[in-house]
Amino acid sequence: MTLSLPGLGELAPIEGAPDGVRCWTTTSGGSAVAVLVEEPSTVDDLDTGFIESVLDDRAALLEIAREAVTSALGAEVAAAVSDPEFTFHTGRDWVLRFAECAAPGVSELGVLVVFEGREVTEVDDLADEDD
Repeated sequence: MTLSLPGLGELAPIEGAPDGVRCWTTTSGGSAVAVLVEEPSTVDDLDTGFIESVLDDRAALLEIAREAVTSALGAEVAAAVSDPEFTFHTGRDWVLRFAECAAPGVSELGVLVVFEGREVTEVDDLADEDD
């Protein structure tokens, strides 16, 4: 089943998601965008207006994310992150993953910035804690 969202159009479903999770992807403004719905939530629980507002204000939110990376991981890491990917859930929690980071010591998985609404709640360099 495809998902259609205002401002994004048709999102393609992702096959192979874990049981109880439905996922769709697209690109917007050169960035990957994913929408995830986990049971018992349904697509009716998505705040499509909020998703659209985040993507419309992506430049300011990318700057907020970079400032949070600077505070948590340092200016060198913040300067080295690129290729932002947006992932939305039901409600107003969402994540921005900088898929690339050329800074030494940072995981090849990039850097994750977690938002609740427009506020950063966490920054994670996605490094394995055992490394």
